[in-house]
Amino acid sequence: MTFKKLIGTALAMSMVAPLAMAEEEDFDASDMTRASSTAIVGFNNSGDVKLTGSLSYGFDNGQTAMTLAESTMDNEGNYKDARLQYFHVFNIDSATTPRIAASVDMINNEMFTSAAVGAIAMIRTSSDSLTFFARGAVLGGAFDENFANEYGVDDTSAVGGSAALYAVWKTGEDGTFIAAYPELTYLGGDLELSTVKTTLMVSTPLSADGKRWGQVKFENTTGTIESDSRKTEMAGGTSVWFNYKVFF
Repeated sequence: MTFKKLIGTALAMSMVAPLAMAEEEDFDASDMTRASSTAIVGFNNSGDVKLTGSLSYGFDNGQTAMTLAESTMDNEGNYKDARLQYFHVFNIDSATTPRIAASVDMINNEMFTSAAVGAIAMIRTSSDSLTFFARGAVLGGAFDENFANEYGVDDTSAVGGSAALYAVWKTGEDGTFIAAYPELTYLGGDLELSTVKTTLMVSTPLSADGKRWGQVKFENTTGTIESDSRKTEMAGGTSVWFNYKVFF
């Protein structure tokens, strides 16, 4: 089974299974360390469509986990990228850092396929409305052969890392929040890729029970792709995503 078919199967299962598996009734869309059963449909100003589904479940020791599948198509219906993730949440006896989550991600796009092992921690502040989340991961994988050949590279293997710091501000009692965060990614070998993606997101509930949410995300990505024979500066501009998210 190819990675694309694996993502498609996982995405279809995660869209359906949450109806029977979801146990948690606290629909906090701002908490990035919470395992939730959700379905998300999004589209951007370029006509791309992204489908995301997640399935959460609990363990007898009080820990929770989640599997997530995500895939993006362009405006002509062609495959662009996909992600498959396992997410495991540990509750910590700390007022400042009540939860830490570990994750394993597999990512595929037109440039590379990689696996990442990482963690994200919630960091509470003295203000109930402001929370930070810090994430870091190590990466390993390979660049797409055709992509690497464009830069005169035969050895496609690469290792690297990623990091992000999320600032989340709740603006009202209904749960509406604004999130801003930079994400840095480096993947290198004979070919090196480094990117900085800056995101501003506004999210608000669309139903009184908090199960349905609307999101607007502004993303700006810059970076470089470099080998011994060629260097490209990435300036993809700003994309705007409109998402509809449902908790189960």
